[in-house]
Amino acid sequence: MRTPRTPVLAKLLVAGSGIMSLANSVTIPFLAVFLRRELGLEPGAVGLVIGSSVFFSIAAGFFGGTLSDRFGRIPVLLTGLGGVVVSFAGFAAAEHLAAVVAANAALALSSSVFAPVSKAFLGDLLSEGTRVRWFSHQYLATNAGYAIGPLLGVALGLSGDRIAFAVAAAVYGLYLAVLAAAVRFTQVPASAAATEAGGTERLLGSLRAVATDPRLLVLLLAGLLFESVQLRVSALLAQDLDIRFENGAQILAATMTANAVTVVAFQLLAARYVLRLQPVAAITAGGLLLFAGMAGFAFSTSLWHFAAAMVVFSFGEVFIVPSEFALIDRIAPSASRGAYFGAQSFTQLGGFAGPLLGGLLLAQWNGMAMYLGVGALALAAAGVYLAAGRRIPGLRRSAEAADGDPAARSDSTVQ
Repeated sequence: MRTPRTPVLAKLLVAGSGIMSLANSVTIPFLAVFLRRELGLEPGAVGLVIGSSVFFSIAAGFFGGTLSDRFGRIPVLLTGLGGVVVSFAGFAAAEHLAAVVAANAALALSSSVFAPVSKAFLGDLLSEGTRVRWFSHQYLATNAGYAIGPLLGVALGLSGDRIAFAVAAAVYGLYLAVLAAAVRFTQVPASAAATEAGGTERLLGSLRAVATDPRLLVLLLAGLLFESVQLRVSALLAQDLDIRFENGAQILAATMTANAVTVVAFQLLAARYVLRLQPVAAITAGGLLLFAGMAGFAFSTSLWHFAAAMVVFSFGEVFIVPSEFALIDRIAPSASRGAYFGAQSFTQLGGFAGPLLGGLLLAQWNGMAMYLGVGALALAAAGVYLAAGRRIPGLRRSAEAADGDPAARSDSTVQ
């Protein structure tokens, strides 16, 4: 069977993920430097400004995805990107704390719309059998941007300077213009278009579906457990390494570099393997690898030990992330796809739960207990997915099987 041509918009969405992560990684990691150097904020105020963005991100991810079911993917995407341009311009021009807080909140709200809406849009554009592959490409593009961005920012002398935010605004503005031009000449699937009638009812229906679908709630619980392990693993490593090693900062840098390199180098290879597996089986394997990586950290005594453990941990990530998106896509009704992907934003609460649990374990016992205790959440998540796979119809199909079964596909795409 001949593989259908991938729509240009799908390629632009994947490329946009890389562009956005590149622009973000040149600026956001150095936001603390900017706040201290340019505005003279104390560490407590810096932490409050940066930390508050998590809650804006979660809310924006959910409501952005839901609104895209009502108003269409394209208007919500373009509005979100426009908000990002304004936010970065606001950082570049900010002279007072209030302006920085406003720009930070606007950035969190605007940028968090892109991830769920772009994934829902990919689901609209692509047949089911190709979605895992393109979710993997999107994940690869995102990680490539984050791997290159900080080094590029330092090399260009943009770390913590106002000019970095102006450059980011220009990059986002260029991407916005390209995407807006592309959609003018492309027909989109009906599921991605704005609703002309019954829009309010459709919006409320999406909210009801998300709140009452037990399948989604189970997947969100499992996703939150996984995010507790992987989303802020650097925070766990930083605390332990600072206590146990004089060169902890160097070990942390090398370990996180190993993470980025592994994801970028092996994502496409892993995607081919994941396509041959049932998504639940791929996620279970990923959960075991996450725990193995955490156990490796627990018993590491040198830089190379930590780097090797991170390679194992990273393989777990590349198995889990695209498969999670595929499962959400598989249970989402086409009319509520944006809301379902938006609901996945709630798993980011794991970025708070993991470091909190890790800190308590580290304070009470030691680094070994911290890594093993937090790592056990990955085993719990894999168990939830296994149980869900037995109970939720359709979750145990492989992507290749879905691709070969016309009855298993979602709504057709208007090319």
